[in-house]
Amino acid sequence: MHKKTSKSHSVVKKKEQKSAEIIPYRFYSAFWHYCCSFLKKLLISFIVSLLGIVLAIFLYLRFFGFPPQVKQLVLSELESRGMIISLDKLSIDPRGNLVANRVIVFREKDRQSIWLQVDKVHLSVDWYSWLKGNPLIQSAVVSNATIDIPLSPHNEIEIHQVNASVNLNADEIEIKKAKGRVLNLNFDLKGKIVINGFPLFKPLTEEQIQFLDSLWSKILSIVDLFETQKPLQLEGSFSLNTKDPENVTASLQLYSKKFLFKDVPIENAFSELKIAGGAIKFEELTLELPRGQISSWGEVDFKGSSSFFEFLSSADLSLIKSILPKNWQSLTETLKFTDLPTFSGRFTTKWGTQKMTNLIVDIRCHNFSFQDHALKELSLPIAYDGKKLFAPELKLKTDTGILSGEILWDRQNDSFWAKINSQQINPKIFKKVFGTEFDRILDVTEFKKEFPIVNFEIRGNSLNPQHWIFSGHYLLKDFVYQGVFISSTESDFHFSNFELFLPNLHVSRPEGTVSGTVRHNFQKKLVWITDLCSSVNVIESAPALGNEFFSYVKPYRFHAPPFLKVNGVVDIDKYSKEPRTDLHIDVDSNSIMDFDIFKVTFPLTKPKGEIILKGRELTIKVHHGYLFDGLIQGIYESSLWKKNIPFRTNFHINNGDFHKAMLTIFNIDKDSGRFNFQTSFGGHLGDLYSLKGDGKINIHDGYIMSIPFLGIISQALSSKDTEFAMAKADEASGHFNIKDGFIITRDLKISSFTFSVLGSGKYNFVKDNLDMDMKVTMRGPIGYLFYPLSELFEFHGTGKLASPVWKSKVF
Repeated sequence: MHKKTSKSHSVVKKKEQKSAEIIPYRFYSAFWHYCCSFLKKLLISFIVSLLGIVLAIFLYLRFFGFPPQVKQLVLSELESRGMIISLDKLSIDPRGNLVANRVIVFREKDRQSIWLQVDKVHLSVDWYSWLKGNPLIQSAVVSNATIDIPLSPHNEIEIHQVNASVNLNADEIEIKKAKGRVLNLNFDLKGKIVINGFPLFKPLTEEQIQFLDSLWSKILSIVDLFETQKPLQLEGSFSLNTKDPENVTASLQLYSKKFLFKDVPIENAFSELKIAGGAIKFEELTLELPRGQISSWGEVDFKGSSSFFEFLSSADLSLIKSILPKNWQSLTETLKFTDLPTFSGRFTTKWGTQKMTNLIVDIRCHNFSFQDHALKELSLPIAYDGKKLFAPELKLKTDTGILSGEILWDRQNDSFWAKINSQQINPKIFKKVFGTEFDRILDVTEFKKEFPIVNFEIRGNSLNPQHWIFSGHYLLKDFVYQGVFISSTESDFHFSNFELFLPNLHVSRPEGTVSGTVRHNFQKKLVWITDLCSSVNVIESAPALGNEFFSYVKPYRFHAPPFLKVNGVVDIDKYSKEPRTDLHIDVDSNSIMDFDIFKVTFPLTKPKGEIILKGRELTIKVHHGYLFDGLIQGIYESSLWKKNIPFRTNFHINNGDFHKAMLTIFNIDKDSGRFNFQTSFGGHLGDLYSLKGDGKINIHDGYIMSIPFLGIISQALSSKDTEFAMAKADEASGHFNIKDGFIITRDLKISSFTFSVLGSGKYNFVKDNLDMDMKVTMRGPIGYLFYPLSELFEFHGTGKLASPVWKSKVF
């Protein structure tokens, strides 16, 4: 045990010696670790504090912005580069870039004229370069910003969704990219702006302000005409300097697909243009439509004050009708092209001190239709020098004929002239071209085999066809006008102010001709006729002068065409309350004219006379004619404007055929003889009760006793003296009055060598009812002998005229 104890003590002693040696090293080590720990904590605290200060400064600068001194430093540096701006607040973004809010760029140092406004701009700074004396601001970025460019005090251009990145070099601004949208246009541009000063800027005058406002308003209205699924795209690059911005150079491309411009469908649009030396050069402009395309190229030289454009089109015109003037749109709708038309030309202009305009156009169309009329070819070369427009060789071909001509429009003197030769061209092709009255004529005209041959000139003081004067000559065969067939018509003509003048009209129909002078005013609806001689069928031809004139002549039916000489004026307006008709017609006929009076047709043979129509007052004068083989003369007057037409007539017939008269009027064919008749009566057509008048009749050399209203008297007398009953009467006469539907007589006398029949009474011609007293007496000495017995031969007759009932007044 003891040994073990000594050994343990020795081990302890060695450990104590070893511990005494280690203690100084552990102290220094612990102290060092302590100092390091303290310094580490101190450094962390410093860094944290510094970061806090930096963060606080950053947050302050981000939300409250830099102090005015820093903002002024930035403004001064930008101004030293030629950029005169102002800003509302200068702050910092999370990346350490400066953020300028509500930036305004001025045109000049006086800061009176604003160039553009930007709501926010990110500025990239290089502090290290700045400390070395280089510019502080190196670049700028605009993200999803809105830029306002003042145009006038009332209008400004707004550019939306602007994303741009620029490098701000010492003397230029390099635009690495600039994207945005203005109106209906997306742009993607790059380029540079050399800052070498600013051009002299003068304040806008009131006239300039009004011009800019008007121009901007027109631009907005044009932009509204575009209907696109996507905005138009503009790409390119440019370079300009601020002192002479008009010397800008650029290369741009504009394109879009499937959009409408004023309802014109455009499948594809592409334009490439270059700007250099104050000129814009259109290297290509192409519009592709569903049928055909339009191509153009040219140049606008602003310094040289000149421009030119060349174009070539194969577009279907019916697709672009909406961009044409309204009066041409309806015409274009009816155009249908089997082969697409071609339009080519060149437009050149100069402005400034030496002004010049020149346009050359060549129009070619083949195999197309207009208003459903097939056309084979149209060629129209046009030359215009700013003062006069000249089309030297107009040509239109159809299957039936050809039209050629030349056109001249003097813009300076405001005059229009054209010369047209048309051979067998259907005039209905030009419907809706020369006005409504021309269309009305075409509507009532039907061409059978041939079309007109027309040579004429046009003169006018405007481009409005309604103000033109047409003069020339025409020939037309085999056509129908207002339902009237015409074999041929030919005349010189003059048309102006809605009035057609035919000085030497000649018309042929199968039965005769018409020749004379006619003037037709379509606006006033009046026709003036001078020395018009006619040998055509009046009733068949009358509709050519209108339904109103047809109604005037319809009652007078000639078996063969009469010779007429017509002078005066006809009002063809059927709605006119007071017609201005004043027409005089001389009639000379060798045939029969039938006319109706109260459903009885009277045949007037070889009538010669006058027809006078003034307003609605009709007068017919018969100077010579034959009715029932007797010479007739008289006058007939009526007023056609009333519903119940009043009339008045006065005529006499000498040596007429009594048999024909009775057969025509009463359908009785047993009577014969010659008669003289005179009457004057009037009333209203269609109203028998309205007739009033008087007259007298004298009959001789006939079989009077067969008159139906003598009935049994004739039989009684015939049984006693057959020769009296059937012999020629010595005389038959009587006066009569017409009133209230009755013919009244008080002195009817029929006599032969043996007997006399005296009668008085009335006949109701409306109801066909006779009421008459008749007395038979002997003539000569024997009459005196038997006078006391005359009362035995008095009779009273009643009933119908064809078969009256006679009864003795004594028995």
